[in-house]
Parts: sequence; C-alpha cells; structure tokens
Amino acid sequence: MTAPDSPAPSAPDPVLNLRFSTDAFVVSERIEAWRDLFGHTICQADIEPVGDVPFHSDVVLRALPGLGMASGICSGARYWRPAHLVADDDLIFVVNHIGTDLANMLGRETIVQSGEAVLVTTGAIGGVINKAATRFTTIRVLRAAIAPALADVHEAMVKPVAAGNTALRYLLDYISVLEDTDALVTAEQQRLVVSNVHDLIALAAGATNETIAVAKHRGLAAARLRAIKADIRGRIGASAIDAAALAARHDVTPRYVQMLFEREGTTLSEFMLLQRLAAAHRMLCDPAQDHRRIADIALAVGFGDISYFNRMVRRHFGRTPSDVRNNSDAPRGG
Repeated sequence: MTAPDSPAPSAPDPVLNLRFSTDAFVVSERIEAWRDLFGHTICQADIEPVGDVPFHSDVVLRALPGLGMASGICSGARYWRPAHLVADDDLIFVVNHIGTDLANMLGRETIVQSGEAVLVTTGAIGGVINKAATRFTTIRVLRAAIAPALADVHEAMVKPVAAGNTALRYLLDYISVLEDTDALVTAEQQRLVVSNVHDLIALAAGATNETIAVAKHRGLAAARLRAIKADIRGRIGASAIDAAALAARHDVTPRYVQMLFEREGTTLSEFMLLQRLAAAHRMLCDPAQDHRRIADIALAVGFGDISYFNRMVRRHFGRTPSDVRNNSDAPRGG
C-alpha cells in the first residue's frame, strides 16, 4: 500500500503592484484621474485639492488577499467619504510620515502629527485632510481580521497612534516584505505575511490582553526578525557583529534574538556566516571586482581569518574562492 501523495501547495494569488503618478497627465486632468483611480476605486472617497499649488501625487499600490496598501506622496487634499460612498466596513490604518493630518469621523476629530497613525473605517461618513504636501502609507484590511483582537474597535478608531509605538515602528519596516517576491511565492507565505500585518496593526491600535501575547509571538516576532536580518546585512562588512549590541538596537535580549533564529531552524551565527558568504560570492562573481585581491574581498565581508574564509567557501560552494571567481558565468574583462 502506497502512501497518499502530499497535497500540492495552493497557488498564490498574483501580487498587485501598480504605480500611479499624476505626472502622466496634464495639470488640468490630474485631480480627476486621481479621484477615479485612488479615490473612488481604492478608497471609496471623494478628493478635493487643498492649497494653491497644482495637484500632484505619486503612489505605489500593492495588494494581497485580505490586505491593500498605498504608499507615496501627495499635495494637500481632502479625502472625504459621503453617505453614497459608504459601501462596506473595512478598516484603514493611515500612517502620516510628513506633515499634519486632520481625521474627522464618527463624531470625533483628531490631529495626526508627523510619524503618527490613525485607524478609520470605510463604513462611516468622514475622512482625512492633508493640509499640505504629505508622505503617507495607508493599509486597508477587513474589519473581521482586526476587530476581534481589540477590546472595542469603535473606540480604537480616530485616535492617534504615537510615533514611538513599537508595533507601528516594526510595521513600517515589515511592510517592505510586499516588495520581496521570494517571500510571497506560495499562498501560505502570502497568508502568513497578511496575518503578521494584521497582528502589528492590532498591537498598534490597542490589542486586548488576551491577544497581545499571540500577536507578539507571531506578527511582532516576524517583523523583529526581518528587521534584525536587515540590520545584519547592513553591517556585514564588520569583522564582528556584537550580539548584545544587535539585541539592544531592537529592544530585546540576546537570548530572544537567538530564539527568533532557532524558530527558523538556524542560529544567529549561522545566519551571519551565510550572509558573509553570499556577499563574498557576489563580489567574486562581479567583473567590476576583478581588481580586488581575494583576501581583500574576505576582509570586506567581515572575515578576519583568510584561512577560515577559504575553508568556508570551499565547504559551502564546493570550490575555492579562486575557482568561484574563474568559473563565474558572468562575462569577465580581458
């Protein structure tokens, strides 16, 4: 009797990745084009320019099932949802990176300063006013994905989330995953990313005591690990990356950092070694680096011991550093 075949991974949905710029339109057509694409189609809101400067916007739209995000710049504008555009009850987490926003909804009015965020809904009359040029990120999710994690979703809305909020800070780092095609290859990876974003929004907006632990273990941990990995890659040229200093930069203990990597089946030291080797491989295969000695490349990616570097390259790639350089498929100079 043969074992049944394992179910094939479900096919991922295509990731929407669309850039919109009013530079593609003459000045007189810009606001109407922005209303149609972003206002009515994405936000279900009317848009009116604010101020005397010609209207301008440049935004990237990205979307996965259960998650939509818009990020970019826009001149001053009023985004308002009248009664006839209230069509569902999604939640929108608006992050104001530059400038001052005024959120008005549910009988409440609040100022959202630079670096702060606010939770609003598509299910009520109201909106947000950018009084001048702004840079923003808006994340749209289903109400059912966030509301159960909050004590009272109605009370959580139209209240500023402080710029220093830990979950907000990690959320803004983590959403760069939507640009990483390798992290969104399968439907399960996509679902995990969306779930992590939901966790981070819930933590930022005020999750209940019962859900904080789960969200920290899941979404916040994933965001921290991604930020720690980026930190390591950015310092890969250092001969030593101090684990205690790394942990301190991310407000956790060295043991917690180790635990994050162990959950992935690896260790901090193994990850750093692989990153150094990957950086070395790229340089060895780069014709623009042909003038550099192999020993200099080893030092440049943080290997202080050349003999150790040679052993690790041979063990990992099955070839010496010279063989990696000479057998590279990249066209080499004469």
